[in-house]
Amino acid sequence: HWGFTIGGRKYRVPRDFQHPGGRELMDRHDGTDIGYLFRGTAEEGRSTRSSHVHSGAARRLLEKFAVVPKQTERGTREQGEEDRGGPCKLDAAGAGRVQVVNGVAVDLDRPLVLQVGALLDSYQVWVHKPELGKPRFFQSEVLEQLSKTKWWVVPFVWLPVSLWLALVSYRRLRRDPGHGAEGHLLLTDTAAMASCYLFGVLFWSVVEYAVHRFMFHVSTSSYWPNTLHFLFHGCHHKFPMDDMRLVMPPAGALPIVLLVYIVERYLLGFGAIFAPITLAGTLTGYVCYDMLHYHCHFSEFVKAYAFLRWVRRSHMDHHYRDNTSGFGISSPAWDLVLGTQRKEGKGARGTACK
Repeated sequence: HWGFTIGGRKYRVPRDFQHPGGRELMDRHDGTDIGYLFRGTAEEGRSTRSSHVHSGAARRLLEKFAVVPKQTERGTREQGEEDRGGPCKLDAAGAGRVQVVNGVAVDLDRPLVLQVGALLDSYQVWVHKPELGKPRFFQSEVLEQLSKTKWWVVPFVWLPVSLWLALVSYRRLRRDPGHGAEGHLLLTDTAAMASCYLFGVLFWSVVEYAVHRFMFHVSTSSYWPNTLHFLFHGCHHKFPMDDMRLVMPPAGALPIVLLVYIVERYLLGFGAIFAPITLAGTLTGYVCYDMLHYHCHFSEFVKAYAFLRWVRRSHMDHHYRDNTSGFGISSPAWDLVLGTQRKEGKGARGTACK
């Protein structure tokens, strides 16, 4: 275990716990008072690089590892838990297993997907209160396994698809009577293909922002919309350290890929020849995004680079502090343009990130 204190209160965190800051960060603070990490002021002599201010949601999760859980007149409860989300019944170890939200019970020990829709108007508050663990989604073992995806599946599936799409454009261009010479591409044709591919890579930032903000963060309040939201993105906000449900399964990403192809071919006018290689660039951007996203949650190498540390801070704030900002991960451009960039030093905002 790692041991920490806040004031006189003691915490024991298992060594297999996956903190976004990595094991080195946990080792550095082992045996120390970490209260300053939750108060917003760094102790004298501490590096500002290691004094990221944690949110109320992070403190609430830390309470699950308290040596002696706090008691209140309403029973055993987690530090900093908001009443508006409803009381949580806790087991003897202090970990919430049955959560009662406005009279609706959600049992974390049972398959979750068909439970969460019943939360109705309370769903958005509940889903944006992060929890630890890797819950079961479905009773069916087949569906359960299909809902899980290893990080390496994304490049394994989509990079070959990108290469195939580039070849499709190449072959169509060679066969087109208006291009090429004796079956060979002209320099202008090669430049056009390269430009389309580069445009596709850059266009991914638009797709990423639009899908994340307007599809994945749409507000739902009825049974089936809640259920679908949880399947596609809500589960990641509720259980942000579930590594098997962080990247999108290829079957779930396919409808979005097809929609992007339609936009690039017909609305943006790339046509039958250049749309495939443009989509190849967009898929390359998607793979880079998902790898960066995964490493924001689970890898320690991001600490070596200032930009990647900033990306991780911004994304962790999106999860634990303010789910209404920081929609771009691979690029902050559209957050800056549309005014949804992370606000440094601001308190928790959003549906229920406190």
